[in-house]
Amino acid sequence: MKYGIVISAANTQFGELILKENLESNIAKASEFGYDGIELAVKDVKSLNIGKLHKLLDKYNLEMPVMGTGQIFFDDGLSFSNSKEEIRNEAVKRVNAITDIAGEFNSSVIIGLVRGTANINLSNNNEKEKEKALSRISDCLVRCLEYSMKRSVGFLIEPMHRYHTNLINTIDSAVHFINDNGEKLDIGRVGVLADTWHMNIEETDMVSPIIRNHKYITHIHFADSNRRAPGYGHIDFKLFCRVLREYGYDRYGSFEVFPWPAPDFCAKEAIDYMKKIEEQIQLGNDN
Repeated sequence: MKYGIVISAANTQFGELILKENLESNIAKASEFGYDGIELAVKDVKSLNIGKLHKLLDKYNLEMPVMGTGQIFFDDGLSFSNSKEEIRNEAVKRVNAITDIAGEFNSSVIIGLVRGTANINLSNNNEKEKEKALSRISDCLVRCLEYSMKRSVGFLIEPMHRYHTNLINTIDSAVHFINDNGEKLDIGRVGVLADTWHMNIEETDMVSPIIRNHKYITHIHFADSNRRAPGYGHIDFKLFCRVLREYGYDRYGSFEVFPWPAPDFCAKEAIDYMKKIEEQIQLGNDN
């Protein structure tokens, strides 16, 4: 497995990020701490200097396998499921601008918070409203897929817990969404992002969804049960990673966690812990 760390290109209200703002300094730190790549969280591409980003990644020998879009919703309130067409259009426009950059770096684009929510109370199980919202999400995703076709950019559906959204909370529901829209979506370019923090809240266990849907899972977010770095909560990461290994997962796992107790310490501690877990699995040490 390769390891990445989520870095925000600009300041954001979103708290679950270890490294924010100073892009050059944070890319250097990612390399120093032993990461293979970065996951760049972007709100507006206007804040990015693409030439400089290329040079920094080359300088520090890092990849950028994934780009995040959550700040589009979290900071600016734009989403694919909004009932207002002009808001959906702006959300698509922002995501398309990110796919332009993703195409240059061979990155996939996350569709997580930017999905938004159905226009009902989060605890209300109004299936008709959910169906309408899911249809709007599908339509927006189709537009993004069509726009990015020449760039062959992939998209990742990230299931999120019920307190963030009432749409696509589990890995099974993400796979159902992909398959239910198979006639409209370019399925070969749509995968699933499995986030251990969201899974801990929504899934009945941490491994059976991976076993059932391993062919769809193309990216992982690592965070412990309290959204701190792995090892500071109660998720059994050794069991989780053993299953990933058994099913041949060799892609990226990124850390999207609270920067506790301090950003640099957290960034180093997270990757060291997971590499130790991997080493123990390879040696057959289950203790």
